[in-house]
Amino acid sequence: MLILTTIYIILIFLVLRFSVTLFNFLSNPKLGIYGRHFDDKVSILIEAAPDTSVLLELLHTLKAQDYYDIEVIIQRNENADQSAELASFCAADHRFSFRKQKTGAAEDEATGDYFLFLGTHTIICDGLINSLIYRTKVFNLTLLNIIPTQSINGFFNYCLLPLNNFVLLNLIPLRLIRLFSSPAFSAGTNQCMFFDAAVYKKYEWHRRLKGEMPEALEIVKAVKQEKLKAETLVGNKLIYSYVSEDQNDLIKKTGQRLLRNFGNNSFVALLYLLLIIGGPLYILADYDYRLLILPVGLIFLSRIMISFLSGQNAIWNVLLHPVQMFFLVISLLQAISIRIFQPRKK
Repeated sequence: MLILTTIYIILIFLVLRFSVTLFNFLSNPKLGIYGRHFDDKVSILIEAAPDTSVLLELLHTLKAQDYYDIEVIIQRNENADQSAELASFCAADHRFSFRKQKTGAAEDEATGDYFLFLGTHTIICDGLINSLIYRTKVFNLTLLNIIPTQSINGFFNYCLLPLNNFVLLNLIPLRLIRLFSSPAFSAGTNQCMFFDAAVYKKYEWHRRLKGEMPEALEIVKAVKQEKLKAETLVGNKLIYSYVSEDQNDLIKKTGQRLLRNFGNNSFVALLYLLLIIGGPLYILADYDYRLLILPVGLIFLSRIMISFLSGQNAIWNVLLHPVQMFFLVISLLQAISIRIFQPRKK
């Protein structure tokens, strides 16, 4: 009886996850390419990366944008190598400015109608800013959060990078983030956050949450707690992100990103691991093999749908699923152990 009850719990969890994935797939929560053009001023706020070459690559894509009415404010990073190339780039275009002082926040100097916070490891394409403005206006959004399409190269990266979207898209129905005011329906990424500037200046979420770069998930929750509208979508072909970390750093940062999806709740993350990894292994050991078609089929279809939503290679994700699950356990357990056993910096 206990074995049967355990199997039912595992299968119900698989079905619920599949249902969320199916909802996301059918609702297609991607940022549309709307073809509308605007002239609102947009302030793009970026914190300089230690590697100036990474920052310059982003700045070149911003300069080549089809949207001209922008001001780009680069926040100084104390570890960044402020090269002459960066200084000359900003000097050549009045829309770009570099804040050499660390005091204050970049948004204090911004004068745009909208604020666009970008991570340095992103590449944006034509149409992004117009599409952000259009959707923000149509749905009266305070915050539009975009999950970039991950640019993946190499076997090791394919074992780790798809994990974040895999966890996110089978846990959170993204379309419900805008439709439901409850903060329970929240998800986000720091790599692309688009705010109505007037509302942002009123609430100053980055300051209120007491951090130089608070997690986007917490900001989405804070926006919804004020009874304001927030939305999180997949970037489609309008914005891409990539990684430049070595293998050890990539495992660590992947675990940290995964833990954020659980609200940095270690117990919930461990319970998820127990059901998603331990569950199928338990069924494999004690279940009738003729009935394995159900869990295997649900996992297979989920990987296919999530791959198409994320713009990833579905074949690789299906073939590497067991390897990715191994790295899911390693990276999440590492993040949990760091959070529990390492003291936080005050």
